[in-house]
Amino acid sequence: MTSLRPAGARFPQRLGDRIERTGTLLCLGLDPDPESLPVGFTRDLRGVEEFGRLLLRYAAPWASAVKANLAFFEAFGAEGMAALERLRFALPDDLPFIADAKRGDISSTSARHAAAIFERLGADAVTANPYLGREAIAPLLERPDGFVYVLCRTSNPGAGELQDLDVAFARQDGSTVGSTGIAPPTEPLYMHVARRVATWADGGDGIGLVVGATAPQELAAVRSAAPGTPFLVPGVGRQGGDIASVRAHAPAAAGSAGRLPGGAALVNVSRAIAEAALGDLADVGEALHEAAQAWAEQLRV
Repeated sequence: MTSLRPAGARFPQRLGDRIERTGTLLCLGLDPDPESLPVGFTRDLRGVEEFGRLLLRYAAPWASAVKANLAFFEAFGAEGMAALERLRFALPDDLPFIADAKRGDISSTSARHAAAIFERLGADAVTANPYLGREAIAPLLERPDGFVYVLCRTSNPGAGELQDLDVAFARQDGSTVGSTGIAPPTEPLYMHVARRVATWADGGDGIGLVVGATAPQELAAVRSAAPGTPFLVPGVGRQGGDIASVRAHAPAAAGSAGRLPGGAALVNVSRAIAEAALGDLADVGEALHEAAQAWAEQLRV
């Protein structure tokens, strides 16, 4: 595959270049559920891949990145992952590809995750879980052309069960704030994650945060805690996330990311585009094209 990437450019710069060309923060979600495919597509891997190709052909030109949820392909085993590889390498080289894999394990396992995601699948970025600490995602961060979006405040209804728990406010070095005998101030766990993850890049630009649009106040708070960190924002569309808050707070406000077009932010839309193909339609491709165009306009930089 011939690369259009500038030599030595990291993911945020490549993303900024794409946003500059498209003028939108739209990230196209690729997670085709076989039970929700349009009429005419078989409810199996063949139908999933055919619809995926149609979605990418008609909707991806409007997007600044594509994010594939690996579970929808892993469920079909090796054949499913082979289908995902075919879809990924059918993308133009200037369109960043994110593997929504939510990885994060002990370092030796994480090293194999890195090989699978960045070498085998050719992803530009991956999502990861911070629960095991920086050590667990270090092999992902160490890839020279790779990028890691760390889960921070997610968009699912049950996100607050753990992410909203109060923890002791911590300094950048991880030590807690407070005097002996006096309870230290607290903050939600997701805020601790935001502050901590911002230090994991070690001055580089290989890390970002996943912050859901369904929690607009939390989105604004995380941006204040990590003003220069790129965001990946799920939860608009069918989940009903607040677009005004996303437009105001998703773009980075400081640092190298803040100087890039769109603040190196991405807003993922999956079902709201894919479901435009449902119903008795004369032209499924045109319906996908129009839906993607409409979302691109709503998320205009």
